[in-house]
Amino acid sequence: MNTRRLLLLILLSVTILFSGCQSYTAKEAKSRLALPPEPETTLVTKYSVLEAEKQELLAKQEAEELQLRQQMEQEEAQRKQALAWEQLTQAEADARNAIALLTEEKQTLQDQLDQLQAQLAQTSTTLSSQELTAEGLTNELTSIESRYAELLLSFDQLSYHASELETLLSEQQLINDHLQEFLTQAQTDHQAEMAALLASHEQEVAELLATIRSLQTDNTLLKAQLEEKTLTLEEKTRLEQQRAEQTRKAEQEEMERQQQIALEQQRLAQLEEEQRLRQLALHQQIPPLSELTYPRLYTTQAPTIHLEENGQLDVMLLPLDDRMWDSKAVVKEVHTSISDLNYPVMLVTGHMQNVIDLVREMGLHAVLVRGGAIISRLPIIKSDEYGASVQFSEKKTVRFSVANLPEYQVLEAFQAKADWQTLQKKITPNRLAALKAITAQGAVTEPTILGASLYEPSHQDWNTFSPIAYRQIDYLWPLTAHLEEEQFYDVYRATHFSSATDAGNTLLKGELKERLDYLFSRKLLPLSSSMLTIGGESVPDGQGISRYGLVASFLVP
Repeated sequence: MNTRRLLLLILLSVTILFSGCQSYTAKEAKSRLALPPEPETTLVTKYSVLEAEKQELLAKQEAEELQLRQQMEQEEAQRKQALAWEQLTQAEADARNAIALLTEEKQTLQDQLDQLQAQLAQTSTTLSSQELTAEGLTNELTSIESRYAELLLSFDQLSYHASELETLLSEQQLINDHLQEFLTQAQTDHQAEMAALLASHEQEVAELLATIRSLQTDNTLLKAQLEEKTLTLEEKTRLEQQRAEQTRKAEQEEMERQQQIALEQQRLAQLEEEQRLRQLALHQQIPPLSELTYPRLYTTQAPTIHLEENGQLDVMLLPLDDRMWDSKAVVKEVHTSISDLNYPVMLVTGHMQNVIDLVREMGLHAVLVRGGAIISRLPIIKSDEYGASVQFSEKKTVRFSVANLPEYQVLEAFQAKADWQTLQKKITPNRLAALKAITAQGAVTEPTILGASLYEPSHQDWNTFSPIAYRQIDYLWPLTAHLEEEQFYDVYRATHFSSATDAGNTLLKGELKERLDYLFSRKLLPLSSSMLTIGGESVPDGQGISRYGLVASFLVP
């Protein structure tokens, strides 16, 4: 009876377990494995880029929520599937344990039956060997048969229940197989549907992003076009305003320019008139050469200067051609060649018309004397027919004299190898008298500088030590010797070592190279002296003559 109750309890438990499994697999699994509803498709509108960006953000959020919800549902389905498998595995294990118990009980009953059969055989043997009463044997046999029948009945019932249990196990296995197939198919379908939904969602998101990008592009283009149109309009307006302003300014500038031109023309005309009047006044200061008397003071608007008390005095000698220039261009060349020197005093010798032209060209204060001119940036305080005194400083004055004694006969005779010495002695008295008249002017104690074009060599250059062959005679040229006796010093020779090393020639004509133009000083200390190129005068003329000037520096005591 206990075995039967145990079998009934086992069968009941198995039945309830399978009923529960069947209920889960048939009812709950389908409802729990239901696919999630499709997400609503967000409509895209082309209101603006901001709306598109908002829709894109919402679409991304919905996609993330859908993905999260699908992940959670998938995890829940997997959890329920694992729980169902765990329950099925437990039920199957319990059924197998029950079958094992039934098999063990059956084996026990079989052993008891075998024991009863053995006892029956033993009893039969005992009956054959002993004498038992019929009633006891009958009772015992009846008892054994009854028990045997019960055992057979129990065995049959147990076999029946075991068969039913095996049938139930087979059905449960079939149900499990079908459930596994259904779960596998449902999972496959769910994954396929999820993949399709995800692909559809990704496609929709891609389309939405493409739409957003298209809207952004359109918006950018529209903005660019709007900005371009705005800028074009503004630029056009600005250009028109600028053009109008430029036109107005140009007209105003043109008017101002025309006014300035008119004023400038008026000013230039006035300046020209003033210049013309000044030139006329300046020209009128110097009469025609036939009417010229000496001294003739020539004044301009050029400022005058004073030098320092113990300063240096720079002087220039310009020996011009003794014949009148053929072209007025020569005077400009001479002026250009000395315009950068700005010497305070310039002594000019040569043809008087050439001297007058240079004085007018330079536009400085000057005094015309016999034989040339004294052009000075220093104030001219007094003059005579051979020279003038200038104000060197507040307390010192310096006298300047000019001597121009042109003479060509001696040099021509010398070049012709004629008796030049006899000719020289013949003409010397008159030339020497003219020179004495020049040196007699001015006080002996006043510092004096003489610019002289003597057309006669220096007696200091002609000696046996001269490197020039025709000078290698001791010849006492009278004019320079007289000046030396009058305490005038040859500045060039005083500031150079010797005639052999520093010739200092001021006139070149073929093989003839001589110092014919001089600076002499008295009561001044010569510091230095050098040769000077004088524009076109230093270029050989038609007779092959080239002239050079002198510059010198003095210390005024």
